[in-house]
Amino acid sequence: MQSPTTRRFSHDAGIAIGPILFIIAILGILAAAIAAGSGSFTAGTQNEGNSSKASALISIGDSLKVGMDRLLLDNGTDYNNVVIGPNNTYNTVDLYSPSGGGIAAPSPSMGNDPINDLWYYPTAVLPQMGTGTGDRLALLEVTQGVCDQINAKANAVNILAANYDYATFGNAPSTNDIGNLTNNDWPSVLGGRMVGCVYDTVSTKYWFYQVLAIQ
Repeated sequence: MQSPTTRRFSHDAGIAIGPILFIIAILGILAAAIAAGSGSFTAGTQNEGNSSKASALISIGDSLKVGMDRLLLDNGTDYNNVVIGPNNTYNTVDLYSPSGGGIAAPSPSMGNDPINDLWYYPTAVLPQMGTGTGDRLALLEVTQGVCDQINAKANAVNILAANYDYATFGNAPSTNDIGNLTNNDWPSVLGGRMVGCVYDTVSTKYWFYQVLAIQ
């Protein structure tokens, strides 16, 4: 009886496994690179969004200031008689009236919560500005990222808003007075600045501000 013939494999058997393993390794590297890149893309997109919002808010603040100047200087409206409100659009003393300030009420879409946020127009005595009898402000709550961008763009301040000397409003911002501020209540880097962003220790929020009028 003959012994079974031993089957021999060809010399190139198993060679295909090498390229397959190589391809799997390359795919793994690509997957890791894409994952890392997507994180960077997300962060970059967020920073770009904050920058765009900051630029838009600075532009809105400038428009508000132009409207207030038109009321006070061109129309001769007394500081204490100016009426500011999105529903006040008829009289010559209204900031948002065609015959008054001549501008439209700003949208809160650039705020921290666009659906629920509101623009506020309180008065306060700001350091290094005016006679100390009260300045009119426009305020909108924003995120810290937007706050940082506002100060970088408007005031060339490259310090995180969280590291500023905090502002301390007498009351949480409202349509009315926010109290008398002193040099100790306002970030020193923003003293005398007409536009910027501060963190308030009372409301514990970040606020874009534009000084509309000083007296």
